[in-house]
Amino acid sequence: MEVFNMTEWSQENEKKILRKYRFTLTFRVLRVLLICFFIYALYIIGVSVVFDKARPDLKHIYNSLIALQWQHPNITGRDTSGLSSEITPFLIQKFSYPLEKQVGKEKVVVGEMHVEKSILDSNSSLSMDLPSTNTSQQFNFNLPEDPVTGKATASHLNNNIWKTLEKLPEGTVAEMAFSISTYKEPIELVKMIAPYDVQIVWMPLYTGEFKSFEPASSSYNSGSITIYDSFGLSGGLKVSDDYSHISQAQEIEYNVKDSQRWMLENMERLLTEKESYYEGFLGLHHLQERYDYIKKNGFQAYGAVVTGPAKRLWMLQDLEGISNEMLGDVELMNGYNW
Repeated sequence: MEVFNMTEWSQENEKKILRKYRFTLTFRVLRVLLICFFIYALYIIGVSVVFDKARPDLKHIYNSLIALQWQHPNITGRDTSGLSSEITPFLIQKFSYPLEKQVGKEKVVVGEMHVEKSILDSNSSLSMDLPSTNTSQQFNFNLPEDPVTGKATASHLNNNIWKTLEKLPEGTVAEMAFSISTYKEPIELVKMIAPYDVQIVWMPLYTGEFKSFEPASSSYNSGSITIYDSFGLSGGLKVSDDYSHISQAQEIEYNVKDSQRWMLENMERLLTEKESYYEGFLGLHHLQERYDYIKKNGFQAYGAVVTGPAKRLWMLQDLEGISNEMLGDVELMNGYNW
């Protein structure tokens, strides 16, 4: 048996052993880190390849666009063709696109939509960045009658709107919202406003509030009933089966029937998804009840958002049954021609 000689141990030998140990440990740590980095790189490349090929984000882009159009009067997403999305290591899809509204004949950028779609719908979100003061104050509309009692509600006129429109200079265009005293089919409302030569961009629809469901945000005030989370009809969108091609309808007045049909088709498509998707992620509350009501009772509009020259909007005060007038964005168009 070999006997350990204590005289062989020294401080110098101890330092050599420690240096060798540190070098071995460092090498092993670096090797593990390198292997982890290699596995991570392969994972990221694989995720990117699958994502670029499958493009699951196309469905979420389209669905966010229709949810936006239904819930926010005269706010739409700018052309999203060619929009690129980001996929994180945690499989969260991120994308954003400009938001715009129509004022006169022009599209005006008013903000940006930010979308994050996680594997879990509960961890997904839509958020709008709207720096404009007017834009952040969403239009609201009064129901013409109490859905429970059937009695007519009170009308509230805003004469200051008409005074403002009258004072605006020539070449000024604006957007304006108003409610009406009776429910009308969208085509009837289009015909009623046609003589004034202004453009309808959105109509609030009665979809069974207080009958089929309780709206998330509403108020009773001095005999009027205001819905703050109304659904509305716009020009409409249509998409191919693989979500790769989006079609934009023309203005409502030229395309009422198509806009209505496309809205129902989009509702039907969304209702095939989980409730957590269209309600939790997209914020489309009571979608099934709204769809069932429209299918049974048809489209019933009770107001409109219109845009056009300020002087022509001013003439709408002669429209019978108009109330709850609200003025939105105002723009001065150089070389304006309606």
